[in-house]
Amino acid sequence: MIDLVGFGLILPLIPIYSKNFHASGFVSGAIVSSYSLMQFIFAPVWGRLSDRVGRRPVLLGSTACACMSYVIFAIGSGLSGNLALGVMFLSRLFAGVCGANITVAQAYIADITPPEKRSAKMGLIGMAFGLGFILGPVLGGVSSRYFGITAPGWTAASLCALSVRAAGGKLAAGGAFGHATAAHRAMAARPARPAPQSAYRHIFPGHILLHLF
Repeated sequence: MIDLVGFGLILPLIPIYSKNFHASGFVSGAIVSSYSLMQFIFAPVWGRLSDRVGRRPVLLGSTACACMSYVIFAIGSGLSGNLALGVMFLSRLFAGVCGANITVAQAYIADITPPEKRSAKMGLIGMAFGLGFILGPVLGGVSSRYFGITAPGWTAASLCALSVRAAGGKLAAGGAFGHATAAHRAMAARPARPAPQSAYRHIFPGHILLHLF
């Protein structure tokens, strides 16, 4: 949830930053949409990697990198002109790559939760998204008002750092589920079978709509 608060903290402020740096509508839209684009591309990559090496290292590594992306955003927001916009754009691309770990978090919950409780635990991820968008904008507005234009980026980075520290202890307590199980390794070692074309007609448009809305 802490990681999602950082996301909700930065996202509503991007149009304001873009306006301050005299960005065009296209550039502002590119900065905002770049996060979701990278999520769309890298979600299956993180999922496949977590099947091979385990959920814990992927979750910890991607969250630590998300912390770095917010540091880059904070630095960029303190610059001016096109340089600031370029750094912010790169930071959002990087953050989107890291934010695609939500699929790994869902897989981890599925790994450690009994089937009869799985739906309830999956619902916690949706709740975390909601809280992120409730608390994030408030923290962003307060931090920028009292500590300057770069404060939201540093605040989001600090929250991500706390998330890495907390997750390190929690995921380590998960025992074998913090690492790739033998079943996961066996599945990952199997050659990928091409999915029927009819399946892609249903899955791929649905995945696109999920990221558009």
